[in-house]
Amino acid sequence: MDTLAQLEHDYPTFIYKTAQQYGLSKDKIRELSTDGTIEKIDRGIYVFPGYLLDEFSLISQKFSRGVFSLVSALIIHDLTDEMPLHYDLTFPQGYHPSAASLKRYHIKARYLSKKRYLLGIETGQTENGGTVQVYSKERTLLDVWESKQIQPYIKNDALKKYLASSPSAKRLKNLTEVKDELYPNSTLLKVMEVYLQ
Repeated sequence: MDTLAQLEHDYPTFIYKTAQQYGLSKDKIRELSTDGTIEKIDRGIYVFPGYLLDEFSLISQKFSRGVFSLVSALIIHDLTDEMPLHYDLTFPQGYHPSAASLKRYHIKARYLSKKRYLLGIETGQTENGGTVQVYSKERTLLDVWESKQIQPYIKNDALKKYLASSPSAKRLKNLTEVKDELYPNSTLLKVMEVYLQ
């Protein structure tokens, strides 16, 4: 697979910095944009023809230390039908993107200690085919379950969809490990047992 095909496969929506990581120069990007191989959406933002602008992928590239979490992660994992009013991103404590950039991209940021921040980060795919950093299904489910800001119907719907996806024994083991590490008093596993009976 050549560089351009690899970029299209990984990031149908991409920013200049991402293109550089795939070895594309400023001149090459300008040439590709001029001949219609890629479409320039905004300054430094491009999309391959035939794809929609992928906001999740765009945000993940612009805020490389951010990890999609809470309802945004539920959307990526297809565990909710909610339409987001904002994007939930988690950052490590001590790292603070500008308030203006967070506002511009409708990001609701939360900051966690490095240990809590790192647990359960994985690479995910958006419905538009973009690559993003997101918390695992199990970490997301626990974060959502323990959040006081998220409505109970969203929590229950996510849990039902998770169980309907027939999680493997390995994923359930992972869920228990994350619970023990982050939320030792969580009721999630007990509620799961009730649903499974």
